[in-house]
Amino acid sequence: MILPYSETESFLNNTLQKLEQKGYAFAKLKLVNIQKKNNYLNAELHFEYGQQRQLNEIVVKFDESSKKNSFPDGHLKQINRKYGNNTFNQDVVRKIQKDFEKFGFVNQIKTPEILFTKDTTKVYVYLEKRKSNTFDGFIGFANNNKDKLTFNGYLDLILENTIKAGEQFSLYWKSDGNDQKTFKASIDLPYIFKIPIGLKAQIQIFKQDSIFQNTKTAIDLGYFIDYKTRIYLGYQSTESSDIQNTNNSSISDYTNSFVTTNLEFTRFDDKNTTFPKKTSISATIGLGTRKTNELSTSVGTSKQVNISINAMHNFYLNPKNCININYQNYFLKTETYIINELNRFGGTKSIRGFAENSLQANLMTAIISEYRYIISSELYVHSILDYGYYEDKTTENKGNLIGIGIGMGLQTKNGVLKLTLSNGLNEGQNIKFQNTLVSINYNIEF
Repeated sequence: MILPYSETESFLNNTLQKLEQKGYAFAKLKLVNIQKKNNYLNAELHFEYGQQRQLNEIVVKFDESSKKNSFPDGHLKQINRKYGNNTFNQDVVRKIQKDFEKFGFVNQIKTPEILFTKDTTKVYVYLEKRKSNTFDGFIGFANNNKDKLTFNGYLDLILENTIKAGEQFSLYWKSDGNDQKTFKASIDLPYIFKIPIGLKAQIQIFKQDSIFQNTKTAIDLGYFIDYKTRIYLGYQSTESSDIQNTNNSSISDYTNSFVTTNLEFTRFDDKNTTFPKKTSISATIGLGTRKTNELSTSVGTSKQVNISINAMHNFYLNPKNCININYQNYFLKTETYIINELNRFGGTKSIRGFAENSLQANLMTAIISEYRYIISSELYVHSILDYGYYEDKTTENKGNLIGIGIGMGLQTKNGVLKLTLSNGLNEGQNIKFQNTLVSINYNIEF
């Protein structure tokens, strides 16, 4: 092989890098018997490969302020299973570091370190607890139909890795100030029995005035492609009570049950403290039946299909400017429709500018968008521009909805304070400033 003298060092470094990729971390190269002949230098290239290294173990170490290692055993076992006995090189170390960034309840406090002994190769990952538990609440006020001031609010509590199993528990309650109440509790258990299988369950209760109450339960068994990509197979059922016992074609006691399949994907940007969640997708399809009360005019059993999609992504134009797009879709297909089985939407987590859960539909699709200008790591302002289309077969209503407004977010020592002003418009309607909704929300992190 003939090389220009100026490329010799680059050639040696590239050769060492190729050997390192094959697991020879301590390989050495040496040029010997160097002789000058005419205008050339002749040399022999000697290799010392050393022992080919394989990764034997990944070890987690917590910072000294932690009393004990709180990283879940099931999660660590899966990572060790993924990389154990692989040919060791720096690419493997980078992949391990990237995998630990997927866990929302820990931070890496420094780059992983490597321990070589005569017979083993270990990677040490250094972690600290992240403030992943949140308590979220808001107080809102607006004028009702009688031009009287009304208040509404909610709480949203999320606890993560509290029992050191990587679990997530959530508790949600919401009241709109007009006798409409929602309660939901759920638990998500990943890597049960230390295998890539997860279990999640939830109960949800929704009450509309003194008209009806729905109680929904669901349980799902999932397979983890990786920690942030999951496929679930589940069962859910709803029992609805017609409180006024009208039992007509519009509203009736009913029960339903569905077999569901669900795909979930989440991606975090570990270096972004303002908006750490970059992408999320959840898509569910269910096949089932509904049975109505014998006294109902729509008595009988109906086959049903429901589809639900929620997707979100942050598009960064540059470090200061970001567009957040949230796509929501719901579809229910059945032979006959009743009011108390329809999807409820509108409000702070749906099309803004409308009262919480004031809209109903068997078909709803919406694009929820914000243009965000990041003033600093602690402060950002944003626009609100939401669009939705809905169809309600019980009333034969359909149309377009628009939500517009502005908002801001302030990162404090203990959480994020959010303020929004929004106004909702039906198709062909003009803006009425007296219908503007003001929401104050404080998300506490601990």
